[in-house]
Amino acid sequence: MSETRKPFSRSMRITSGGDFQRVYSRRIRRDLGWIVLHAGHNGLAVTRLGLSVGARVGGAIQRNRIKRLTREAFRRVHAQLPSGMDVVVSARLPQERPLTDYIAALEVEVPRLARALSR
Repeated sequence: MSETRKPFSRSMRITSGGDFQRVYSRRIRRDLGWIVLHAGHNGLAVTRLGLSVGARVGGAIQRNRIKRLTREAFRRVHAQLPSGMDVVVSARLPQERPLTDYIAALEVEVPRLARALSR
């Protein structure tokens, strides 16, 4: 059976450059080698996702695949993540990773980043 698709609405996205810069300036990050997760408070009741996948990762097909996998992982774990955070995922390496790696990274690292923000 297919799993019900969870929405990824505009309210769950970081869209403005100023919001990206605010998260980056906070300097709370976790480097996993293949991706880097940055976090910051957003003052909202929802956790939002921002994606930064540069040309070093590969061509448009590779970059879009990484973005699709990251968004799908975020959709699946969104309800389990701490609220009120902005999370920016920056892809580093042009290697293919399964969806389970993205899900595990978000499930484990985002709560760690939330604890670091609360210090």
